[in-house]
Amino acid sequence: MEMPELQLGSSPHGRAGVINPNETTPWLRHTRWPDLFRNRSLEIITTSAQQPDFVQGQDYLPGQWGRSSIKSSAEAETQLRILLRGVDLMFNRVMATMARTSYTSRCWLNTYSRNDFWPHPFRAVLCSKRYISVWKRLICFVFRVLGFKERQRRELYNFRLGPKEEKMMLYILSLARQLPSREQGCSHMHPVEDDELSHASSDESDGETDFEGDTNLGVKIGSQYQSEFLFPSRPWLELSEALFQLSMMFWTHQDPAGDMWSSVVIYYTAVMGIQRRSMSYYPAHSSTSGLAALMWIGRALFLECALPLYSYATLAYHWPSRDQYHSQPERLEVIRQRYLVRGCYTPFGELIELKAFAKSIVRQEGMPGNLSWAPDGRSFVVGNDKEVRLSDFCRTYHNAIALVEEHVEEMMLGLRPSFNIKDIRDDLNCRKAGWSFFTKTREQPIGYMGDIGE
Repeated sequence: MEMPELQLGSSPHGRAGVINPNETTPWLRHTRWPDLFRNRSLEIITTSAQQPDFVQGQDYLPGQWGRSSIKSSAEAETQLRILLRGVDLMFNRVMATMARTSYTSRCWLNTYSRNDFWPHPFRAVLCSKRYISVWKRLICFVFRVLGFKERQRRELYNFRLGPKEEKMMLYILSLARQLPSREQGCSHMHPVEDDELSHASSDESDGETDFEGDTNLGVKIGSQYQSEFLFPSRPWLELSEALFQLSMMFWTHQDPAGDMWSSVVIYYTAVMGIQRRSMSYYPAHSSTSGLAALMWIGRALFLECALPLYSYATLAYHWPSRDQYHSQPERLEVIRQRYLVRGCYTPFGELIELKAFAKSIVRQEGMPGNLSWAPDGRSFVVGNDKEVRLSDFCRTYHNAIALVEEHVEEMMLGLRPSFNIKDIRDDLNCRKAGWSFFTKTREQPIGYMGDIGE
C-alpha cells in the first residue's frame, strides 16, 4: 500500500464520521460500529476487503484520502491472489476432515451450550462457497492493512495487529513471494474458485438463511467431499498450513480484559456491516447471515484444529493428526469448552452474543420492508443486493412506448394521419357497453377518425 502522511480527523470522504439518524438504533449502539469508524472513510475500509480483480498487472485503488489516492500495488495484488489459492487449499483440507468426522462429534461441534446436546450436526451447506469467500475477504483486508505503518493503520482503519499476528503474516508473505514462478503447478490440481465475478458482486448479499435454524440446507456429508485430499507441492503446502495457523491465531485470540473488539474477527464484523452502495450500516436483520457465515467458518476451522484428518508437518511445531489422540471425543470437547461455547471470552463467544442480540431485535421489531432508497434518491435496493435505478425505469417506459409505436405503425400499414389529440374528449366514468370516446369529441378529427368511430 502506498499513501502520504495523514492527519487524523481531516477525512475528505462525504460520509466519513457523519452522524446518521440510523446510528442511534439499538443495534448500532450495541455494536458501536459508528464510533469505531468515526472520522474515517467507510469507502476505503470496505473496498480494502474486496478480493483482487482477475486483471493482473494493475494497481488497486481502495479510495481517496485528502488529495491523494490510497493504492495497493500490482505486486501486492498478485500476492493476494496467491494467498487466496492457499486459502482454497486450506478449505479443501478442512472439508476432507469434515467428511470423515462422525455425526455425534459434529453435533457437539454445533452445540454452543456447555452440557446440553443439540442433535443437529455441523455440515457443509449449500452456500459454503459464499461463506468461504467471507474468510477470503478477511484475509485480503488484513494483508492490505499490513502494508501500512502502524500509525497509519490507526488513522485510516482504527485497526491494530498483534505482534505475533504481524510476524506470522510477514512470514506468509515471504512464502508467497517464492510461488509466482510455480503458480501454474498448482492450478491443475486446485483451480481458483471464482467466488465473485467482480468487486461488487454478492458483497452485500446477506440473503442466505441461517443454517443453524434450518436443517434442510445441508449438503450430505460424503456425497461431495468424500474424496481424499490431494496434497499439493511442498511450497503450496507450506503456504496453506501457514494460512491455517494464522486463521487459528485470529480465532483463538484472547484479551486480558476480555474485550473482544481487539480481535481481528470481531473487528471484521464491523467491516462487513458497511453497505458499500450507500456507505451506511446494515441493520440487525441484515447482519445475522453474515455472522452465521463467520460462525460456520469458525466451527470448520476449529474442527480442523481439534481433529485434523492429516498432520501438519511444515509448521514450527508438529500438529498431529486425529489418529494420534487417545480419545478423539475428549480432544474435541476440550477445544469446544474453551473456545466454542456461549459465554467464553473468545471471538466465537462474542459472535454468538452478537447474533443472539440481532435476532432479539428482529423478534421485537419484526422484519422491515425489503425496499430501501439510496441517499441521492436516484435508486433503491430490493432485498439486500438488487439495485434498481430510476433511470432504468425511464428506459423501460421509453422502450415500451417505442415498441407500441412500432406495432401501431405496422397495424396502420405505415399511415400517419395528422390530428390534434387535444380535441379528443374521453369520459372515464362511462361504463355503457359499446360507448366510444368519439361521441364526446366536440370536433371530429379529420378524415379517418370519423370513419373509425363509425
